[in-house]
Amino acid sequence: MAALLPVLALLVVGIGLAYAVVVSERTTQQVFIDRSGDAVRFATLAEAAIASGEWTRMHAELDAYHELYDSPVWVLGLDGGLVHDPGPAPPEGLAASAEVRRAFAGARATEAATVWPWQRGPLRVVEPVGRDSQVTAVVVIEAPTDGLRAATMRRWGTGAALLLVPVLALVGALWPLTRWILRPVRDLERIALDVRGGELGARAPAEHGPPELRGLASAFNQMVDTVQRSLERQRMFVGDVAHQLRNPLAGLRLSVENLRPWTREPAAREAFDEAVDGAERMGEMFEAMLAATAAASRERVRDSEAWTLDRVFVTGRPHWDAVTGEHGLALRVTEPPPGLAVRQPPGGLVAVLDELVDNAAWLSGGSTVTVTASVDPDGAFGTVVVADDGTGLSAEEREAARGRFWRAPRHQNVRGTGLGLAIIHDVVEDVGGEVRLEERHPHGLRVAVRLPVVRRTGG
Repeated sequence: MAALLPVLALLVVGIGLAYAVVVSERTTQQVFIDRSGDAVRFATLAEAAIASGEWTRMHAELDAYHELYDSPVWVLGLDGGLVHDPGPAPPEGLAASAEVRRAFAGARATEAATVWPWQRGPLRVVEPVGRDSQVTAVVVIEAPTDGLRAATMRRWGTGAALLLVPVLALVGALWPLTRWILRPVRDLERIALDVRGGELGARAPAEHGPPELRGLASAFNQMVDTVQRSLERQRMFVGDVAHQLRNPLAGLRLSVENLRPWTREPAAREAFDEAVDGAERMGEMFEAMLAATAAASRERVRDSEAWTLDRVFVTGRPHWDAVTGEHGLALRVTEPPPGLAVRQPPGGLVAVLDELVDNAAWLSGGSTVTVTASVDPDGAFGTVVVADDGTGLSAEEREAARGRFWRAPRHQNVRGTGLGLAIIHDVVEDVGGEVRLEERHPHGLRVAVRLPVVRRTGG
């Protein structure tokens, strides 16, 4: 309906303007033709009076016409003087006007300029007395336009009513129909936004609207059911794997460590140390893979429960202070815009920022870690930036850092799995955000997490 209204408005305006122009032109020409007929009769009287020298009848009729219609009639001679003076002074410059000059040349006006309702001037009719080179005088009539303008306004009003009544009737008939058709679409859009915001229990009503839209709503609900079941199965699988594999892995490591008393030779001791270190690394890798799988299957945080950045910073600050202090780095945190809440990735934004600050403290080799926040000018996205002044990454390394298990060559001997940034990319992009790794000048790395702003905040 909203798309139809501008079309109807343009149609009404187009037809209304054309009708108004036609009515004004036709009403003006009707009055002009009436006055032209009077002017022709007066020209005949004037021609007869000039030929006979008897002026009494002409003066009497022109004076009576002036009194009856409030329209003065001037008769101008060839010298520009008044052959008949109705009393009111003629308009200034009348004898030298273009209409009078054309009339003295034998030309007759066949139409008048359109008189619009907002114009106040009179309608002027000029008629030559005689023809061609035999023109001996000119008759000029000035007719008031009050009645003409009033008639035009009445016709405009009648036309507007005749035009608007069917249009309003059409709108009135289409309004409930369009609401019936569009209501399921709006409901589906609202539910889709709720699902996008993490409310997987939301379902679109499938009992309203045309059969095609009811079928679409049912198909959408079935799709959400499938997604919800898939996520639940993933979470159950992660829990089962964690339960089933942690204990055997711990038993394997314990069995290896129990071999320590039997490794007296240097070669045996070296093999034992390598076995223990391998078991530890296997455990770390296993835990990291479980964390990645858990993050991918973790239930989304609803937009209605999204934290403000103020609360995110307050919650994460103790951990950031501890980890940067442990590695001898200074922490600088800029207060975020008050009341700003962004869509939370699975596990929450605090976990994402904790991982980024940990990476900066462990791997950057710098002296300072900075955490800042901002919002786009249009208010659609908020950005949290974790930056360091360390060695940074090259353009190729920043691109490769999105991959799972990737680690910079200089960090191969530092404990870790290379899954942290990959998991962050996945969970942030899953909620419509993005993670950008950028060079910080003069040196260092800048990681920007950009997330959609949400309007509802809570808990």
